[in-house]
Amino acid sequence: MTAAAGLELRPVRDRRDIAAFADAARVAQGHDPNWVCPLDHEMHLILDPRRNVFLQENDVQPWVALRDGRPVGRIIAVRNEAHLARHKDGAGQFGFLEAIDDPAIFAALINQAGTWLKGHGLTKMNGPFSASINHEAGLLVEGFDTPPMMRTNHAQPWYARHLEAAGLHGIMDLYAYLCRPAESRYPERVEASLQRWKERESLTIRTMSRRSFLRDMVLVNEVYNDAWADNWKAVPVSEGEARLIARVVRPLLKLDWITLAYWQGEAIAVVSQVPNTNEALAGLDGKLWPMGWSRLLWRLKVQGLCSSRIPMIGLRRRFRGTRVGGMAVAALMARAVENAQQAGIERMEISWMLAHNRHVLNLCDSLPASHYKTFRVYEKHL
Repeated sequence: MTAAAGLELRPVRDRRDIAAFADAARVAQGHDPNWVCPLDHEMHLILDPRRNVFLQENDVQPWVALRDGRPVGRIIAVRNEAHLARHKDGAGQFGFLEAIDDPAIFAALINQAGTWLKGHGLTKMNGPFSASINHEAGLLVEGFDTPPMMRTNHAQPWYARHLEAAGLHGIMDLYAYLCRPAESRYPERVEASLQRWKERESLTIRTMSRRSFLRDMVLVNEVYNDAWADNWKAVPVSEGEARLIARVVRPLLKLDWITLAYWQGEAIAVVSQVPNTNEALAGLDGKLWPMGWSRLLWRLKVQGLCSSRIPMIGLRRRFRGTRVGGMAVAALMARAVENAQQAGIERMEISWMLAHNRHVLNLCDSLPASHYKTFRVYEKHL
């Protein structure tokens, strides 16, 4: 359909459309040396309903914006059934937003997604989420001068400006904090506290293993869903979606960097740290063939990475505000810092955290870590 002069918004239906959808990001951000192109094969996995259980469980529609046959923007609209069942707020989501510096393209994309969501019985749109709050969340509005960590959003300064001109307003900020592990004495401080704690023998720390990977992933997902259940816009990760996430990220994980705290034999907290694979993907332009695979493996296995990300800090709700819960999270974070130090990690990002979550922000301050990126979630009434 024609949305503006010379602009076509094409629904994504086949592999050709998915390729154009991926190319839209290159056109919009490829000039920025800080931007890291996602892998093309992952985009095909994400948009293939035969392989992505999220598309099977929800109504999802992507579009690519074409001008004179050239991709210049993209967007996806989502009616998320789990979100609606939990929050009953009439909100749909949009995400995977990319476009060149043209307010007409942003307006057309937002209008198209909004019209589709309204036609599916929704009264407002939130985003960007790619494709839910459990994945990439929020639009980068502060911290444009550094590359994104794996599974986080990067954007250009005009994105927020054009979104706001299209009638959206910010409703929540999400923070990323940066820690330099070599400068942190956090593990020593936590160890001293544990030694003084009379009940320390009832708290144990375990890591994931390849032998028990699937069992441990179920346990991690269970703790995660309980820990985030009361959070802003939180949506549980289904078993099918958890399996998809595990399938995508398993080859890149360091399993001993995913740790669970057990209190008297019960898993009550989890902290996961992952190598920043964006470091290894830089300059590959999203392509693994013909030489991408060898360059990627060299960087991952031989050269090594100097940055990591902590995307998950979770504590079961009934242990919040307790000495047991505080010691469990502290022990897990101390282990994460130690792992980073031993691996020679120079920069460790903790992200994202809700701007009003003082408990986690105070934890970051104690590492110490500093706020260096902000992602913003927007809303528009339909």
